Amino acid sequence: GAGGELAGGVELDREAAERAIAGLAGELGLDPVATAEGIVRVADAEMLRALRVVTVERGVDPRRFALLPFGGAGPLHAASIAEQLDVRRILCPRASGVLSALGLAASERRRDTARTLLLSGGELTRGRITQELEALEATISEGFEQAERHAAYELRYHGQSFELAIEAGPGAEPAELRERFEAEHERRYGYRDPDSEVELVNLRLALVLGGTEPEPEAADGSLERGEREVRFGGEWTRAQVLRGEPAEGVEVEGPCVFELPEATLALPVGWRAVVDAHGTIVAERGYSRVSEPGAAD
Repeated sequence: GAGGELAGGVELDREAAERAIAGLAGELGLDPVATAEGIVRVADAEMLRALRVVTVERGVDPRRFALLPFGGAGPLHAASIAEQLDVRRILCPRASGVLSALGLAASERRRDTARTLLLSGGELTRGRITQELEALEATISEGFEQAERHAAYELRYHGQSFELAIEAGPGAEPAELRERFEAEHERRYGYRDPDSEVELVNLRLALVLGGTEPEPEAADGSLERGEREVRFGGEWTRAQVLRGEPAEGVEVEGPCVFELPEATLALPVGWRAVVDAHGTIVAERGYSRVSEPGAAD
């Protein structure tokens, strides 16, 4: 039988899901529900490991931040991961299920190109730089006639095997490029070499068109409310279910499930959710297993 509906009218089939899990469950000597929970825990562990790489392993305390899940299923894992990191707030954006696509649609458009030149001495002139930039631009300018132009110059002292990328305006003067290069070289390596020639190795050009700010329509606030059994922490729990796009001010305590148009957010007992003016579901946990950062031991 059908177990629910996803965005776009895709039906969930619980019986088909149970059949798919049954084979693995038999090999492990577990029932299908326990096997499914194990799969979810493995997925949680992988996401938790990735989050620890960019926080704890870099000396960053994750408890200082909110967790922002995205993707259709990301919010399903958010509460479990937040609790394991002792993060107390989850921000589930209104468009969390299509956040990457929304970002792509709203982001700036950019084209990049580059050319190796190996220019130094008398060959490194403003006229030559301008000529090369115009030639580069001609290869990528179609449809980007109104774009901003950003140039980068990869320079080195003669004889070096590495370059430093210096940003400057298109058609910059060689003297300006040398000064910027030497200042950056001194900052990185502690010295300048005024007697050595500076060589322009690579010239890069980017054409950039600004993005558009999305203006989503206000949520109509039409919610279907109900209840059903949901699995939290190895136990079946009767949970509130809110299906649709919640309007500002909607407030609910866990256990609850938000069935959003493109994603699903599940919150166990101990969490409280409020919808803000942007349609973001702000969920907060009412307890902490360890002391807050900076608290006395």
